This record gives sequence, C-alpha cells and structure tokens, in this order.
Amino acid sequence: MLNYIAQEVDKMNTGKKIKLIRTFRGLTQKELGDLAGIHEVAIRKYELGKNLPKPEQLRKIADALNVNVNTLAEFDIQTDGDILPLLFAIDEAFPATIKNVDGTPGIFFENKSLVQFLKDWQAMKELLQSGSQTQDNYEIWKTIRPSVTKVTHEE
Repeated sequence: MLNYIAQEVDKMNTGKKIKLIRTFRGLTQKELGDLAGIHEVAIRKYELGKNLPKPEQLRKIADALNVNVNTLAEFDIQTDGDILPLLFAIDEAFPATIKNVDGTPGIFFENKSLVQFLKDWQAMKELLQSGSQTQDNYEIWKTIRPSVTKVTHEE
C-alpha cells in the first residue's frame, strides 16, 4: 500500500497539488475560484488535469491558496542534467558551499532561515521513515511549509 501511495505522490501534477492544498485549506472549488478571480469550472478542469493553468492563472491560484507559485509547478526531472540548472539557481539566490563529508560531497548554506528549514525537512523525513508520519501528511507539509518559511536571500 505504501508503494502505491508513493507512486501516486510521484505523479502529483499541478492539478493534484491545487486540489490537495484547496481541500487542506477547507475551500470549495467555487471559493478558490472567487478568491483567485477564476471561474470554478476552470479550477475543476485544472484539478482534473484536463487543462494546465497559464502562468498568470497559476500565480492567482497560488496567491489565493497562500503558497509560493513554485509549490504548484511541475518539474520534469528525469536525469542529473535536469536538476543541475535548479542547483545553480539555488546557489545564485542562496550561496552554497560544497564540502566533502566522509567522502561524499554535501551542500551547505550560510542563510540561517534556510538552514533551519533544512533541519525541519530532515526531521520530517525521519518521522516519515520511522512510520511516525504518514505519506499524506508529509505531502501536505511539503506544500504548506514553504509558504510559512518565506526564506529570502540576502543581497
């Protein structure tokens, strides 16, 4: 059963993320549509995966749900080459140091808020691995926690 849930989570697209956060927030499709200024039929189609919101609609939905727009985005990560541009972008916003730890490279950050977020994430993953946290709760945490953190880079 856990493998099935993990497979479903891997398939989580923008529409499923919108629905997950909307239901967590206790909103109907109509209420979300009203908050975002988008017709509820469009919200329904996004959630069902029939349509993909354009960037401006996605931003309105993210604002209405009080989450970062990237929380709702889909990333097509298939190879290490797909993740490198993301790592480089992270390094530009939050300068990183790469250090060797017991023969394995690790990425370290100076930003205290980001470091705290990473500690929180580590604790959540440990709870999940120990069985003290459910996969569903972990998915909700992943979508809601970034909107609470609001880590910003120092210029």
